[in-house]
Amino acid sequence: MTDCQACRRIAESRSGSNPFLIAELRESLAVLHDHQAYEGWCVLLLKEHVEHLHLLSAARRAALNEDMGRVAEAIVRAFSPRRINYECLGNQMHHVHWHVIPRYEAPIDPEPKMAIWVRPAGELESGVDPKRRVELISRLRGAGLG
Repeated sequence: MTDCQACRRIAESRSGSNPFLIAELRESLAVLHDHQAYEGWCVLLLKEHVEHLHLLSAARRAALNEDMGRVAEAIVRAFSPRRINYECLGNQMHHVHWHVIPRYEAPIDPEPKMAIWVRPAGELESGVDPKRRVELISRLRGAGLG
């Protein structure tokens, strides 16, 4: 689907042109989120275009959950966050995907008990320096996603 942001990112990953790709997992691709306001924030993109989680078989949902667990373990090993948040929304990007978001203590994390989506967009949309992106991906691969 050319109008799906996730499908475009998957195609870029498969062609070798997605600099945010961390690893291909069983049911998903693990990518570093474009913005790193929460260092180590990853997104799992289901490898095919499906808009709703319930449309996957139980076996595929279980495999996707295993992928999510692998990503969370790598984040914990690489960054030692206080907690991990898992979010599957679909309101803006109509493609099954999971945000795996490390959470830290204040003051690093300004509101560690609140969902990140309450933070101002300007704060969340912090981007990531290309050199830092390479370092973060390397840490995640070295922590089990390689």
